[in-house]
Amino acid sequence: MNDTLENTLDPLRHKATRCKHISLASLIVLIALYAAQFIWIGPNAHLTNNSPQWFMLAIYVIPLLLFAPGMLTEQARTYAWFCFILMLYFCDTVITAFAVPHTLGYLGIAESLTVVVLFSAAMYAAKWYGLIANNGISNRKKKKSNDQDTKDPTAE
Repeated sequence: MNDTLENTLDPLRHKATRCKHISLASLIVLIALYAAQFIWIGPNAHLTNNSPQWFMLAIYVIPLLLFAPGMLTEQARTYAWFCFILMLYFCDTVITAFAVPHTLGYLGIAESLTVVVLFSAAMYAAKWYGLIANNGISNRKKKKSNDQDTKDPTAE
């Protein structure tokens, strides 16, 4: 029985691991794009009152890095919450892509595409790791079976 369960979960583990690798690679690319945006390509574009660009880079990168330990330990809930945070980043990158001219606009498009790939991979990772945690049974199936178990047999 246990061996059959392991064989059933192997494809899920393979999919989840692939999504984890894509998520981590996209996260690294996104951090590199933010570093390029704030330090190399447009260091003066986001400055107000001569605030350092390192501070702005930290504001963008530190929240992303807070999710990295949970992603490395393959926690489905971390991936799910990460997707919520990525929506804020997506809004920012789309604004950068269409509101800022020239090089920063192109960089905003690259950031937007990276966030889309990262969001998709993280969402699927949350799905696959959640299924693995529930031994391959989705929460919908669990709820249906619980509802059927709690029905009154004399009602029929």
